[in-house]
Amino acid sequence: MSNQEATIQAVQTLYARLDTLRQMKVSDMLYPGQQTIVEQTIEEAYAALAKIETELEELGETLEYHHARLGGAFE
Repeated sequence: MSNQEATIQAVQTLYARLDTLRQMKVSDMLYPGQQTIVEQTIEEAYAALAKIETELEELGETLEYHHARLGGAFE
């Protein structure tokens, strides 16, 4: 899987986990095992976000490199 495909998958995972969390109610926490499900969902969302942030940082560095490399031609 390419970095681009992995990043797209991470974005989809993040949206899915946020949607799951959005649908949960505080009162649901009273049910046995629900706290574990919430914690796992939050952990998965943060893991996806971390992958996205890492890839965006790398993309930014690549953009800056090419900007500096090509920008020198105009000076």
